[in-house]
Amino acid sequence: MDFPPKTSETTEYAALKAFLNDESSVEETVNNFISNTDSSSAEDKLLRSWDALGLTASETPSDSSQQEKLVTFLTAIRDCDTKVGDVEGKSVFWSSLPLFGRQIREHWNYDERAAQDDDKVAQMWANVNAFAARVTATASAFDSSDPLDFSLYAIWALRAALEDKDDVPDATVRAAAMWILYAGEVLRKQSKDKRSYEGKVAQAGNKYPNKEWNGFEMDRWRSWNNRFANISEVSPYPEIKDITKKTKRHMGDLANC
Repeated sequence: MDFPPKTSETTEYAALKAFLNDESSVEETVNNFISNTDSSSAEDKLLRSWDALGLTASETPSDSSQQEKLVTFLTAIRDCDTKVGDVEGKSVFWSSLPLFGRQIREHWNYDERAAQDDDKVAQMWANVNAFAARVTATASAFDSSDPLDFSLYAIWALRAALEDKDDVPDATVRAAAMWILYAGEVLRKQSKDKRSYEGKVAQAGNKYPNKEWNGFEMDRWRSWNNRFANISEVSPYPEIKDITKKTKRHMGDLANC
């Protein structure tokens, strides 16, 4: 994920870092985050704010309690009925998280080769997937209008790691595991209820040309489980063996959900 070079210099980024370092309460952080000290346009303020949140999430370890703090912060923003301003001729309020989903999509790019060559890039990719998964776990199930529902991103991550080819970089597998570990229960529920998407956006990966998947379903869930199990047995890398074993165990724990 790439962010504007000065994102780390913004007041929004500073507010989030202070919050994660226990230097401010969630209420103080929300007030500092939404404050528009330079009187920029509402749209510029929103884009700058969501960039700061995205960058902070990418820098926060996937298994850290600070990730949950970021989710708590985002929930608090949803409870904030303060007006941001006018965007495209309409009044918008922080509670609707305007432009949040659009800005996440803007930065949702993954350079497989870069992640393979640079562990920092790989870790940032795992971190943002963990955050998106945690956020999705709080969203209204099956409500595509909920700005916190990134379930489709789960399919993209899992497809890239488990459905497209056998020789997959560690970073790709690690990112996919985040979705099961932090949003597994809601993803399994969507699989049981066969949540689908229009067109080919959620189609099967290259390894499954005969599968007519267009979203979540139990056949696909079982294939993910089998692939994680296989990777846990054959991977020569201890970290990947550990995380795929953990993921497979968690999928087993969700069997009765």
